[in-house]
Amino acid sequence: MVTAVLRSVRHMGHRLAAMLPRKAGGGCGIHFDAGSMQFVRMTRVAGSAQLRVDAYGSAALEDGMLRGPQIVKPEAVARRLVEMLERSAMRIEDLQDDIVVLALPSHGLKTRVVDCPSGLPPRALRAWCERRAALLLPGDGEPDLRSRVGVTWADPGSHRLRLYACEATLVDDRIAVMEMSGLRPHAIDAAHKAGRRAFLSARSEARERTPNAPTTDAPRTVTPAALLQIDAREIELAVFDGQRCVADVSERFDGVDGHPEALASVIRELSTKLPVVPQAIHLVVQEATPGELAAICEAVASACGIAVYPFAPLDALDAFDASDATEATDAAEAFDNVDLFDVAARGRTAAPAGSRYQPAAQGTTLAVPYGLALRAMSMQGVSCE
Repeated sequence: MVTAVLRSVRHMGHRLAAMLPRKAGGGCGIHFDAGSMQFVRMTRVAGSAQLRVDAYGSAALEDGMLRGPQIVKPEAVARRLVEMLERSAMRIEDLQDDIVVLALPSHGLKTRVVDCPSGLPPRALRAWCERRAALLLPGDGEPDLRSRVGVTWADPGSHRLRLYACEATLVDDRIAVMEMSGLRPHAIDAAHKAGRRAFLSARSEARERTPNAPTTDAPRTVTPAALLQIDAREIELAVFDGQRCVADVSERFDGVDGHPEALASVIRELSTKLPVVPQAIHLVVQEATPGELAAICEAVASACGIAVYPFAPLDALDAFDASDATEATDAAEAFDNVDLFDVAARGRTAAPAGSRYQPAAQGTTLAVPYGLALRAMSMQGVSCE
């Protein structure tokens, strides 16, 4: 009964629900942030269940295109999206069979996990979920045209529900950009949730490549480890023991424009609210130059007394791609020696001519679209654990 309700609940826009996933294409994650947008595209490796990153890129958005989380010039953003794809040797036609997943800024998407009520018929359960989700937004708690509400399972195999709600304009503007550029979105995720998915996937891959590494081998397999995500409006600090989130805290913050020491002070205060002390912090920052990123890492490490590393999951692909001209065994060894969690001490390797990769893209900003692409592939039945 609950499954039937979840299938019928009004998700973020009826147009999203009507666009059913296809299994022939890849998965594409697209994220619009305060001053830029990024994308990552994944495909299956032929003859296996493995995934490969087919292309990724980023592009700056000029002043006036976005106002906070809202897209105020969808036509201009759509043109910039097409240009970004073309610079990565991708065409809109190449993505027609893809599952496309977008992100909302975490501060624009309200969520709550609740126990699934028992004994309600499907229609009553649907109304109950929609009303509880609408209560997450200001107002009288009645779903209306100004909001988008929905529900999904909180965790695989769980009997708890995750309610979510946001202002309709946040979703509609992003859908409009996709339609103007010729793409069809299939789902919308929270940006910080996508970042977590990318982090857990990268840690899982690191453990598989180094199964005998000690648990204290920072930074690739150290546990517990924290993921620190900083965007234009919010800081989120989540601690993971293995693949399980054991604690998380978040706080509104006015972006990364302030002094690194001031930002580090806020993060130090935030970390004191955690019941678990992480052994390492992995950092994702939107809208920061490489120099600013290095300064933030140093300031946070000094303030918290914990090792801090930039988390750039796609940097390893450049090193692997650059070794493509060597023997297969040498290339495999080069990839095995790449640490997805340690990019501070090495430069990015230039991709070979004709490559779809864009090594100039600042690594940590691609964590969110990477997580969105993983979500897109999981919608096609591919295990991304």
